[in-house]
Amino acid sequence: MNAPRENDPNELDRFKRDIDLVDYAERQGYQIKKEGKRGDWHQLEKDGEVLIVTRKDDHQVYLNTGDDRDKGSVIDFAKTRGGDGHGLNLGQVRQQLREYLNDGPAPTRAYAPAADVARLNALPVGNPDHERQAEEDRRTRLISEVLGVKRELTDRTYLHGRGIEDQTIDSPAFQGRIFTAQQNEHKNTAFPLYNAEGLASVEQKNEHYKNLLPLPKNGIWVSHPTEGKGTQVERIIVSESAIDSLSHHQLKSGQDQKNTIYIATSGTPTEAQVALIQRVIDKQEPREVVLANDRDAGGRQFNMNYLNELHPARPLVPVAEQEAYKEPTRPVEWHATSDKYHTGLKVTYHHDSAEAGAQQVQQLSDRVSQMNGTQEAGPTIALEVQRSSDRETVLRLSVAKADTAQLEVLTHELYRQREQLRPEPERQQETFLRVDYPVAKDWNRDLELTRQGLNAEQIRAQAQRDEQQREAERQQRLAEQHRQEQEKRQLARQQEQQRRESTPEAQEQREADDRRFNQAVLGAAVASAGAEPESRPFRSYQSEQEAAAHTAQFVHARDAGLVLLKEYINDNPAPTGRKVDETEQQENRDRARYAERNPAPALATVLAAEEKTATWKIDEVAPNTTGRAEAWKEVLDNSSYSYKTSEIRSTIDEQGIRRAEFDMTYRNDQPDIAIIHAIITNTNARAEAGQEVYAGVSVSESEADRAARQVVAEAAAIQPHNRDRSMDQAPATLATEGQPEPRAAEAVPAPQGDEKQVIIKVDEVAPAPGARGQAEAVKEAVSGSGAKTGNIQSTTDAQGIRHSEMKVSYRTDQPEIARVSQTLDAVASQPGSSVIEHSSDRAERREISKGYEMAQPQRTQEITR
Repeated sequence: MNAPRENDPNELDRFKRDIDLVDYAERQGYQIKKEGKRGDWHQLEKDGEVLIVTRKDDHQVYLNTGDDRDKGSVIDFAKTRGGDGHGLNLGQVRQQLREYLNDGPAPTRAYAPAADVARLNALPVGNPDHERQAEEDRRTRLISEVLGVKRELTDRTYLHGRGIEDQTIDSPAFQGRIFTAQQNEHKNTAFPLYNAEGLASVEQKNEHYKNLLPLPKNGIWVSHPTEGKGTQVERIIVSESAIDSLSHHQLKSGQDQKNTIYIATSGTPTEAQVALIQRVIDKQEPREVVLANDRDAGGRQFNMNYLNELHPARPLVPVAEQEAYKEPTRPVEWHATSDKYHTGLKVTYHHDSAEAGAQQVQQLSDRVSQMNGTQEAGPTIALEVQRSSDRETVLRLSVAKADTAQLEVLTHELYRQREQLRPEPERQQETFLRVDYPVAKDWNRDLELTRQGLNAEQIRAQAQRDEQQREAERQQRLAEQHRQEQEKRQLARQQEQQRRESTPEAQEQREADDRRFNQAVLGAAVASAGAEPESRPFRSYQSEQEAAAHTAQFVHARDAGLVLLKEYINDNPAPTGRKVDETEQQENRDRARYAERNPAPALATVLAAEEKTATWKIDEVAPNTTGRAEAWKEVLDNSSYSYKTSEIRSTIDEQGIRRAEFDMTYRNDQPDIAIIHAIITNTNARAEAGQEVYAGVSVSESEADRAARQVVAEAAAIQPHNRDRSMDQAPATLATEGQPEPRAAEAVPAPQGDEKQVIIKVDEVAPAPGARGQAEAVKEAVSGSGAKTGNIQSTTDAQGIRHSEMKVSYRTDQPEIARVSQTLDAVASQPGSSVIEHSSDRAERREISKGYEMAQPQRTQEITR
């Protein structure tokens, strides 16, 4: 093992000079999308993130266009993005960059040569005022092209389409803050962004259209006070978009009529926008600031950063014959960032001694350990001390994006800790910064659902369905991408296989394989039919009549015992939940989170599997209660149908409402699929109809799964209708060995046989002219089993793959049914072959074939001989 390597004080500078940042980023999955003609800059992209790489002095630097804090050298790049998005400490960065250099980095990228200083001195000196004026002229031109000369709101179509009423639009708060942008025949709704110099940019919106002018994002959309210009402001509400501000006003202004200013950042807030929001606070001196961002990982991240950066109005103090705002002390600071999968929180403690820093770190570490210890799926928060000194300690916490709310809880605790550590005059009012989340994803969605007449509980249920739909669409896109990739790989494999199998040796091998396949199929059918009675997993009968009577009785009893869950729940409704005391409630809150789902299997497996999943979501109907989801799951588990349920996952919201969910997995080829379909469909229908027992209950699934289940349910063998409910309890005993044989008069006659049809498809590399292929071998095997086969219909595609199909028919009462069934199953298991038949037909022939094997021992002996 190599001895520990001491850190070279000049090593970091060498990393910056010797490592090509563009090549290093490409090895991390980034791709070059654009670059300067002279190679003096590069634009890199990955998962929607855009970086600009340029040269500064003797090394390269990068800038994240979506986050003006994310910038620096290759050292900063590795620290931020290493560790699968969790970040690296400096020691880990050194190790990673050493390995990169040891692997042999790409030669340093050739940038444009440095300018000739003597030649530059001979050129006219640029005027900074002229440059500023040119930028100002560009900004004025872009804004004028959008808003025109006469700025007014002439078209309210888009606002009305988003549910914004005229009374809201005409409020004094929004006069002169919304315009119509007329460009050719297009009309968009424009929201101007302002900074200290005036109009800074414009955001345009319309249905399926959103555009922010290509100008620096250093302005904010800000309303007038709701009571009119010049009035004393009591509250400022910050949201992500102007539409959310309008929606929040329309929903809540009547409930709390404080004089309010609304601010929107048009998406992710930049450092300049946060500074502007603080300047508005300094000027207006409100009593409270409400953070009204979206209820998602992004909105929580914005709120965490606002808690660190926004303060009550700062006092002005004299500085060198001028005045400046006095910044409050910051004994604790934090900043949240995120990537595609994780949210990180950087925490910095400023302290007077190393001992004080160690104590603060220990407090935070203990709190993280406490939260991790209550998670059902194990620890979720990772904590790492990145550096420490006598005066400063820096930590980094990281969670999966789905668990961002846990970091938000810690941020609120850090906020309270900071206020306690500050000098008394600087401490904020406890209620100055307040978070107000919508019930659904954002305030405009809340407004839309409220206008539909939904109450808060129904909005919450719909929000869950919205999230499920977004996830289903995302999975569908991934599946489509996977399908296309599979098709490309399959085509490449087929072309390669065709090339290899075009030789005479390959043709001989294929013919030998076909002969072995034919023998294997026939052998499997004969072996199954000729097995000794004691080796079979079912009983033998003395006569065909006895077998028919027992089979009919079993089927009748099973059908009679299938009780529709929708009826069972009506007769035995789930409880509304039991009351919990404060201690248990706190334990539930500490433990509450959605459990991590099992890692998703490979997409190819998911797409090929027949197992489907429907998610049951069950909310308590009253705060501080629990047990309702467990009762519903027990009802489902005790119904004895073929589905299975998972463990319960739960969380508790700010109002103390417990929200739980669990998965139901089922297969479309089960005989009781029609009843499963009725359970899911009727549960959702009754919940939407407002039935009390079903309040807060919903079953979520993809539309594709629902449609597929409905198709097979309509043709399923067991249907939920036309049943005598007095027969819902199955007989206590069935005819089994050791019990009296049923009398002939009581025997139920066997049903008349039906003719069934299936289609067999075979895909194979096209055989040479005159050669016998796999399709011919399959036809011979199926015909030999006793089934009727039609002619083989074949086509050969451009890749040389022959696609064949043939129709096959058989009767369920023919003596060879067991052999036919075994042969069809053997064909279906052969690579390149598939048997297309209705799932109920497949189940029926397998069940009947067992009965015929039991009832016809003489026939079995003949086959064996």
